[in-house]
Amino acid sequence: MPERQYRNEKEEKQEKEEKSRDEKDEKDQDEKWKRDPLGRVIFGLIVIAVGVMFLLATQDIISWRDWWAYFLLALGGIFIFEVLVRSVMPAYRRPVFGKLIAGLVLVAIGASNIYGPVSWWPLIIIAVGVFFLFSGLFRVRK
Repeated sequence: MPERQYRNEKEEKQEKEEKSRDEKDEKDQDEKWKRDPLGRVIFGLIVIAVGVMFLLATQDIISWRDWWAYFLLALGGIFIFEVLVRSVMPAYRRPVFGKLIAGLVLVAIGASNIYGPVSWWPLIIIAVGVFFLFSGLFRVRK
């Protein structure tokens, strides 16, 4: 009988330790993401991009009709910049595949509206080349 009680106490202690460890891991991960200053930097870059687009439109450098295409191009570039920073700096690592796809799509939409679909298709070839370049440079070594 005492042996059974000892096992139950031992199992309860192990369960508490595992639960405590899991809670600590979740807390550490949450704190890491809350302390991440890169999110504020990216938001600041987006606000700057909006301001620059409006400035360029009011100066008649770009037309009011096309400012949103330039903004999409800039937003896609900012997303891709974030992916590159997060890939290079271990302190800011997060899953970024969705941001990469969103950045590429935004760049493609913005470029197609600015340059027209006939003249921007070489950008696809350039993007594929850049992808292979970075995938070769940042490949995970085993």
